[in-house]
Amino acid sequence: KQWYQRRVAITAGIKRMVDNILEVCRVLLNSNSFLRFLEKILAIGNMMNAAIKKTSPGFKLSSTLPKLSTIKSQDKAVSLLDFIVQQCVLLDGDCLKFVNDLEIVHSASQSSSIVALTAEVDIMKQDMNKLSGRANDISQKCPPDNHAHKELELFVDDVRSFVKFFQQNVFLLNEQSSQMKSDYSKVLERFGESPNTDSEEFMKMLSEFQTSLVDSIKRCTHPLPQCIAHLKPKPKVTTPSTNKPKMVQMDLANSLKNSSMFKRNTQSDLKIPT
Repeated sequence: KQWYQRRVAITAGIKRMVDNILEVCRVLLNSNSFLRFLEKILAIGNMMNAAIKKTSPGFKLSSTLPKLSTIKSQDKAVSLLDFIVQQCVLLDGDCLKFVNDLEIVHSASQSSSIVALTAEVDIMKQDMNKLSGRANDISQKCPPDNHAHKELELFVDDVRSFVKFFQQNVFLLNEQSSQMKSDYSKVLERFGESPNTDSEEFMKMLSEFQTSLVDSIKRCTHPLPQCIAHLKPKPKVTTPSTNKPKMVQMDLANSLKNSSMFKRNTQSDLKIPT
């Protein structure tokens, strides 16, 4: 019984991981807002590379997204990701809708690799076949007149019932596993990634980017569109002070434009690969 319970628990755990990866792939493949967000990254990247007269029709997610939060203005107060978020909020707030859907990537980043998950499913199929064969062997080898035969038959019936139930679950899991591999391959192809890109590393990269993106949204000084308004913490109610400090309004666009980032060869900072 404990063996059965462990197998059921393992199957449920694998199914959750497969479902998480499938959901991330669905967002990446079907989210129109995510594509619009990437278009803005591409436009700004080509603007930065204009000094070297080089433009690109696209870029790899794995080589570009992690850099957006590390490239900063001269005073180190504003990142390129902060600037992109501000422009999105001002010009096309709905392009940030995908941020909510992509939250599932945090769970997916904790999953095993697709290769490992597929191997686990294959092992389960083999175990079920072995268990079914052993149940038949036990039933055939036990003498029919033996008193223990009836008890063994009951045990074998229980095993067969479990095998039938478990085979159905493994069959469905195998179907999902195949879909997961197919969808992940489509994601890699669509965004120009290597077909051998490890899913664990890819999901971890997306998870870290999603966290950085939410942080940039929280720092945005402009009113957020309704689709992401819940991400910004509510301001604390404070008692008005008679001695009001001078507030310096910082224009993010000018901050980035006047920074050293735009005064040097930026190819090493954000190269947009083909």
